[in-house]
Order: sequence, then structure tokens, then C-alpha cells
Amino acid sequence: MTERMKRLQAEAIYVMLHYHEKTGKQKVKDLLKKAAGRYVSPKDYISWPTGLIANALMENYERWENKDEVLSALEAYFDFWIKNAEPIYCIDDALCGTALLALYKLTGAEKYRAGADKIAAYLYKIADEDADEKGSLPYRPSQKNNHIYVDGIGMMCPFLCEYGVTFGDDKAILLCIKQIKNMLEYGMDEDSFLPYHGYMYESKVKYGIIGWGRAVGWLLMGIAGSLHFLPKEHLDYISLKEVFQRIADSAYYYQKANGAFAWQLEAQEGPQDSSATAMITSAILKGIQTGIINGSENAYGKKVRASAEFLAGCEKDGKIFACSGECKGFSEYPQIYGAYPWSLGPGLDVLLQKE
Repeated sequence: MTERMKRLQAEAIYVMLHYHEKTGKQKVKDLLKKAAGRYVSPKDYISWPTGLIANALMENYERWENKDEVLSALEAYFDFWIKNAEPIYCIDDALCGTALLALYKLTGAEKYRAGADKIAAYLYKIADEDADEKGSLPYRPSQKNNHIYVDGIGMMCPFLCEYGVTFGDDKAILLCIKQIKNMLEYGMDEDSFLPYHGYMYESKVKYGIIGWGRAVGWLLMGIAGSLHFLPKEHLDYISLKEVFQRIADSAYYYQKANGAFAWQLEAQEGPQDSSATAMITSAILKGIQTGIINGSENAYGKKVRASAEFLAGCEKDGKIFACSGECKGFSEYPQIYGAYPWSLGPGLDVLLQKE
């Protein structure tokens, strides 16, 4: 394991285990919000930023030289959540479900199976009570706006597909496929074949910008992660495989010469975004590994290596910089760049495979 990978792994494990902890400044802000009667977000032990890291660590388990250390960290991450009997707060929490299922398969510990059941039950509840007319799950059911975010495809679909295949639950597989197909039907730009950030079926309005970098990453990761588990004989396998390659080709049309993707793919003179680059590249690597992409290494090898080199250049002290800040909602993309977990998780995955 190279020195860079040691730094990245150490940082990833630390962030995964401590990201939920609030600083003194954040605690003061929360107290002021509570005093003013405003909503204060809870500590979420399995949030999407740490889920990206948990998945990267678990999916590459066999590649690590220090497997025992990685396994202990993953067990500590999920055991802390289980011990505290925390609820599933939102769709975001389903992202780490693939790592949780892999941990269950590796250890055979029933507590991890129970955790996966808990995530599935939460998604089923939303499907039964809050889905739109086409069966898509709103990103924030409590807001009662029926906004469907492309983020949700990457966060919940791979888990749903793996859960369904692992436990013979057709409901989970059908729910997964429905989310992807609805996004492809109602959330895409027909000319570029890149996604909007989301849509609302009832109004037929598409929201956000076309080709937001992480939106493309979420969509590709969601499809690749689902097809990784979906049986090849499934009715929708071939069509989803073809659409994955089409989206990938659309994305790579906008790849920069240095391997990076811009924060918004078509904004060629805009800031480069390590999170968009890492997420898209991680999804493409999964497509290559599982045979989703035709031509694989011949067609995408140089492009993937270029992205890996760009990400390596963004690394310092185990962090991956040049990452755009957290999105606040449709068309709310702060032009703030630094080092965040959403570049670290998928970036770790890419660099481990391409170093």
C-alpha cells in the first residue's frame, strides 16, 4: 500500500467514525436555533457522507493489506449506530446499506442483517405512504413537495437491489428499478442526455441545472451499483446497461484534458470538482469490473487514468481538495471548494484501484 493510500485510508476511517460529532461552534448554533423554535438536524451516525466512505472501504476490502483494521473500523461504525438504536432519518441513510449488507455476508452477524431490514422497512414505508403517482420516493417526505432528487438513485437503489437479490425480496428489486426508470423518463435533458437535479411528476417540471457534476455521479453510481447485483436475465438488465453507457458517453464528452470534470459538466471554464470527478470515475470503474460497459478498458482506460491522476494531485495529508461544498437544494450550489467526505469516499475507491 503506497504512502498516499495509507494517508487516505487513515483519514477515511477517522472521518467515518467522527463525522457525526458536532464542534463547540455547531453546538452553540444548535442551542440558538432551538431557542428560536427552529429545526435542528439530529446527529446522524450513518449519513450519506460517511456512507460513501463506508462503501469504499467495504467494497475494496480484499485489496487492503490491513484487512483487520478496516473491518474493525466498519464494525465500530455500524455498531455505534446499532447500540444507540438510532432511527433512519432520511433516504440518505440508505447509502451505507450496501456496506452493511457486505458486512453481514462477511461476518454472519445477525445484528447487521437486522440493520439492513431496518433500512428496507424505512424505504418501504415511504413507498407506501409518500410515493408520487409513478411510485417515485420523494427525497424529503416530511416537506410534502413530491420533489424527486437524482441523489436518491445513488443513495438507495444499489442497496434495494442487493437487499432484494440477497434475501429473495422482489419488492425491493421492483422498487429499485422503478426509481431508476422514472428518473430516466422524467428527470433527463433530452438533448444532452444528462440529468437535471430532479423533478416533480405532478407538475412535469424539472428542477436544478442540467449536468450538475454530482448529479451525474449519483445517477451513474446508482445504475452501476444496481446492475452489479441485478441478475443478467432480468427483464430490465439490457436496457439499463445500454442507458448507463449512453450517460457515461454523454458525461465524458465534457471531461477536461487533465481528467477532471467541472462542477457543472458543461461549464468548461468553471471550477473543477474532485467530487464529481471521483463519483463519475468510481461508477465507471464498477461498470468496467462488472461488464456493464462494452469495450471497457479499451474505450475508457485513458479517461479513467487521467481522472485518477487529477484526484491524486488534489490529495494532501489524506484529504482530497478541490471538492465543491454541500448542495443546499435545487439550484443552490455554493461555489465553495475544499476537502469533504464526498470527494474522499469515491476518490479513495478510484485511487486504490488505479495506483
